[in-house]
Amino acid sequence: MLLSLNKFLFSVSFALDLAEKEISCSSEIHSKRVAFISLKIAEIFNLDPKERFDLCSYSLLHDNGLIETYIDYLEVSKEKSNSSFYKTKDYKNHCIIGEKNIKTFPFLTSHKDIILYHHEHWDGTGYFKKKGNEIPLLSQIISFADLLDTTFDLSNIIYNTKSDIDDFLKQHINKLFSQDMYNAYEILSNSFIFWGDLEFFDTSTSLNSLIPEYNMDVSLSEFLEITKIFSKIIDSKSKFTAKHSSDLEDKALTLVNYFNLDEDKKLKIQIAANLHDIGKLATPRHILDKEGSLTKEEFFEIKKHAYLTHHILSKLDGFYEISKWASAHHEKPDGSGYPFGLNCEELGFEERMISCLDFYQALVEDRPYRKSMSHEDAIVILKTHLNEFDIDKEIVLAIENVF
Repeated sequence: MLLSLNKFLFSVSFALDLAEKEISCSSEIHSKRVAFISLKIAEIFNLDPKERFDLCSYSLLHDNGLIETYIDYLEVSKEKSNSSFYKTKDYKNHCIIGEKNIKTFPFLTSHKDIILYHHEHWDGTGYFKKKGNEIPLLSQIISFADLLDTTFDLSNIIYNTKSDIDDFLKQHINKLFSQDMYNAYEILSNSFIFWGDLEFFDTSTSLNSLIPEYNMDVSLSEFLEITKIFSKIIDSKSKFTAKHSSDLEDKALTLVNYFNLDEDKKLKIQIAANLHDIGKLATPRHILDKEGSLTKEEFFEIKKHAYLTHHILSKLDGFYEISKWASAHHEKPDGSGYPFGLNCEELGFEERMISCLDFYQALVEDRPYRKSMSHEDAIVILKTHLNEFDIDKEIVLAIENVF
């Protein structure tokens, strides 16, 4: 399959931005603004096109480990405040987890440890005590851009903002960053266009104009490995879904083998299973972890995740089937499901397989409002709710026999 790396990258970054909104460590488009600043600096350093593309990728993904470490912090912390989180070792851990998560991402160059060291300081006072040029250049650039966007409100640049930034940065030359990095900033800061682009940031065009278009021919099996990055990030949103997507993928593989589906369909269903809840990155954690019944307002919020899964995946060329199967996991054959309200005639076998498996997987997992059910009890529930339509009877019977 021919994968547009640009479209894939921006779809992924949109999903991650949805999750980071809840952490409130920075602006809603923090990763995109970091990418923009990084790419402008890269032009001054004369990085080649592939390095610039990878720098954009690393910038958009630099906080991908933040979701998991923040949720872990909330589980053990009594204080549970953002300010305390940033002072703990957990904030260091987001660099470690973030680097590990992106090992299978399709980068174009062979740079290493860029996300791991994106909070290192030039004088060696960062988390890992790397100093000077021990820190990879791409990490230095991302660190500088991240510093700007987290220290100052770049969405509202008033008359004094530029002088405040200049004063702050001059105090930290050869401490937080190198003289060369400041020199590159100085060139940028003399352009009014640079400040205007930061304040009135256009997420759809600002980054695309700075990186070339790249396509990569990847097999479905290679892309399946890439999607495992994001199923892990999705599942980390709540302790109650810690392995939901990965377990669903495992069960989907077992079931497609049972039905003897062809290899391409098998891989596409696994990919859809990995990504079916990517829209849930936008669901507030207090709803995901609520112990009692959801209110109408909360249920309305949680229903948005299926639409967002469609919104994210449908932007990728050649993903029509995967997008449809993944986003239809809450559709019902009688047309009462969401987000599309599809009926039995509009739902195929693949959508119903993922839907029935998702229902089963949820029943055999611990949830905040109940303990996990046994296989036998889960099958009783499935038969009660899903036996009205022949397409579901066949799948439920397979689930009963296989698992």
